[in-house]
Amino acid sequence: MKVPHLRIGTTSYILADDILPNVRYLAPMVDDIELVLFESEEMSNLPSKEVVEELAVLARQHDLTYTVHFPLDIQPGSADPALRSACVASILSIIALTRNLKPFGYVLHLTPELYGTVPSPEVERWHDCLGKTLQSLFEQTDVSPRMFCIETLSYPFACVQDLVERYDLSVTLDIGHVWLMGYDSRKVLDSLLERTRICHLHGVKDKTDHLGLDQGDAEAIEYFLKRLVLQGQRDRIERVLTLEVFSEAEFFASLSLLQESHAMMR
Repeated sequence: MKVPHLRIGTTSYILADDILPNVRYLAPMVDDIELVLFESEEMSNLPSKEVVEELAVLARQHDLTYTVHFPLDIQPGSADPALRSACVASILSIIALTRNLKPFGYVLHLTPELYGTVPSPEVERWHDCLGKTLQSLFEQTDVSPRMFCIETLSYPFACVQDLVERYDLSVTLDIGHVWLMGYDSRKVLDSLLERTRICHLHGVKDKTDHLGLDQGDAEAIEYFLKRLVLQGQRDRIERVLTLEVFSEAEFFASLSLLQESHAMMR
């Protein structure tokens, strides 16, 4: 389906397989694929240069874009300068690896030290360290700050919104996380949608997220889609809407709901 100013996509883990087979499978069906990357001492799924070249070919063949999700285990707010440096090094290496893909945007977590509404036992220190990490990052990359999309996580986005504005970053508005935490979604949309470059959408039910949209709150989903479509009509800025699910059944159920949505038909 085609919606003006909106690229509809999903994750690189719909099949229980590596990134490349997923992209080959999904490319005819979506406009964008979120490359969900991880890197640790035990395991890594970072693509080789040869795989990146093939991903670039698939993008050209299918008018496909990619959003690149940086690893989740980085610690940009750590009090340890060595861990912050490792975070920046990881981000820079992934930027270099995926540069030929010309990503639509990069999804970055300003990772909390605690899950929940309070992001750290020492919020002020954590916040200051996040600022130091971002400062170091932008001293070492020529990528536009607006390509870095800070994701809404468990804590209120107000905890980091001043950093987003100070460095002129974009937002990854994960509306599922907003619903999961019980925040006022209308206020969040009022505050963040204009600066949002990437949206993550998934069903939330019984305190579980990343479900198919068929399992989510239909009214809440429809309201979100209406606001997203109207924002595109208003400012004519292209955005990505990622169905952030991780199985074929959840992907097809979510895609079907989008196709039936009154908001998407406007």
